Amino acid sequence: MNNMKFALFALMVFGMAFAGLSISSYTLFPEVVEPGTSGFLQITVSNTGTMDTVESVSITVSSTSDLGIDRSFLVGDLDAGSSVMVSLPFSASETIKSGFYTVEVKVLGRALEYYYESYGSGIDDKEMIIKSKTSTFDKRASIPVQVVRQPVISISLSEESLEDMTMETFTFTNSGGPAQKLKVTILNEGIGFMGMDQVYLPELGASSTYSTTIDARGAEEGATKLRLQLVYQNELGYEISEVKEIPVTIKKAEGNFVFEQKNPVVTGENENLQITLTNEGKQISDLRIKFQDESVQFRGLNEFKAGDFDAGASKTLTVPMIANLPPGTQNVVLQLSWVESGENRMGTVTIPLEIISDSTVGVYLEAKPAPLQSGAEHTISVTVSNLGSYKIEGTTVELESEALTLLTIQPQQFIGGLESDDFSSVQYKVRINNMEPGNYPATVKVFFRDTSGRWVTVTEETMVAVAEPAPQEGSPLPLILGVAILAAVIYWWLKRKKK
Repeated sequence: MNNMKFALFALMVFGMAFAGLSISSYTLFPEVVEPGTSGFLQITVSNTGTMDTVESVSITVSSTSDLGIDRSFLVGDLDAGSSVMVSLPFSASETIKSGFYTVEVKVLGRALEYYYESYGSGIDDKEMIIKSKTSTFDKRASIPVQVVRQPVISISLSEESLEDMTMETFTFTNSGGPAQKLKVTILNEGIGFMGMDQVYLPELGASSTYSTTIDARGAEEGATKLRLQLVYQNELGYEISEVKEIPVTIKKAEGNFVFEQKNPVVTGENENLQITLTNEGKQISDLRIKFQDESVQFRGLNEFKAGDFDAGASKTLTVPMIANLPPGTQNVVLQLSWVESGENRMGTVTIPLEIISDSTVGVYLEAKPAPLQSGAEHTISVTVSNLGSYKIEGTTVELESEALTLLTIQPQQFIGGLESDDFSSVQYKVRINNMEPGNYPATVKVFFRDTSGRWVTVTEETMVAVAEPAPQEGSPLPLILGVAILAAVIYWWLKRKKK
């Protein structure tokens, strides 16, 4: 019995020292493989045992043939606790398709494996001996490889000098693979995009542009580098982040103007824009204003002369203009020139301009049967047409008149969206009240939302004509008319016979 315990203990000790193989680590360079490029895969193979050597270690690597990494080779023997690092070069073909590939690594080796045997007839006198045999180790690993042509993005600016507020056009040029979901953030302290924290382009072609206003009021004057962080995705959706630096010059203007719009303007219409201009800077003279956007123009003017402003002074200006802009709040860039402290100054400022739609509707009523008769039931069709330049949404109609009683349950009926120049109708089942013949007022209200999100109510006042009531069934009037006609015929016939 003691011999058996000793043998089991010895087997446990030896077992902890058994040889073993593992693929302990790998490195792929470059991490993303592009078609037509070369690199290497570095693999570390270890003998995890503490006593025995693993002999005749061999490595087999296989993957798609376009990756050019397939090979088999012999490493040799690995002593206990030792490792070997091997580098496998590869060369991807020009025609390999973008995607995720797998490199299969197989490691083989031989080492002693211990076991025990017992002999003897009785339990107490049974003897145990430890034996060994040669066994083969087989370790495998799958290594993912991303193959894609990476985007190569460069940036240029329309303006290399930045004032307090500068209208800037970014041109993004991509000479590499497809890029999408581009986000651009300014990292400079005191410089940012006007009204937004970053710029977003869903798709980036070979050349794409984006115009926005740069706010550099918090930056120091002088030469610096505009630091832009770019975050985007390659063709496989893998996110890439990089920082671009572009030399710029910050020029500080002394003017500090605040514009406040007093009334919205209708798109495409001749308007008089009411704005209040406040000079929060030093005293200035001969302030002149131009619109930088060609979609917004003065009427009859090349520039608007705002005049002189003391420090802190405000003026309400009436600006004749026409804005061919879509409804909503649109950023409009103003070019300013003025004289301050005897020097000519120039700058730009971006103001939010509230643009409303020219939305209006036409309403037409039709009765079936016609004409409307007192006490009778009719169907009145209300047709609404969109006379504006933009689509309207949520169109709803409401009909009311003292001359009729609605048999339709809901006084309001829903039409929905109407494109420009489109029309649609709703029907009302009505009973004409007991009214004297004549014309009676009717009110049609049309509710809709224009493209700026503003709810509009159009009220149309019209007249409905009520005619004489139709003869009732069982009325003696048809009989009286028939007798009169018959009498006239008999009189005419007798008179003729007498002649």
